[in-house]
Amino acid sequence: MNDVVRALGRAVDSESPREERARTAAEIVRSARGYRWVGIYDVGDDEIVLIGHTGSTPPQHQRFGMAEGLSGETVRTRATVVSNRETIVPILGAESGIVIGTLDAESDRVEAFSQDDVAFLEECAAALRPLYD
Repeated sequence: MNDVVRALGRAVDSESPREERARTAAEIVRSARGYRWVGIYDVGDDEIVLIGHTGSTPPQHQRFGMAEGLSGETVRTRATVVSNRETIVPILGAESGIVIGTLDAESDRVEAFSQDDVAFLEECAAALRPLYD
């Protein structure tokens, strides 16, 4: 896992455009565990907006309201939300502790996310914080 976190650190701390850094980071996370799809989102005052993704299918919605779906639950609770095929992890502001982004991973398998997967994704989300500086 340390290799993945180091690779994420290099990806997000580069001079590339933010969307490119987010796509690269999403691919690092996706390929490390073979997830079907990974997305990284901005959480604003009124909406959640996709900034980078990778995987087999494009996201159905690239921006949506703060109260919608599992992402809305993650923002409201500031906690990781796990469903049958998806896990959404909050990216918290270093000083504020508010949700500034989310890391979303999807799998082809039902009940695909073990406690180890959740811990891995939470560590990855923490490594993504520099995308929001």
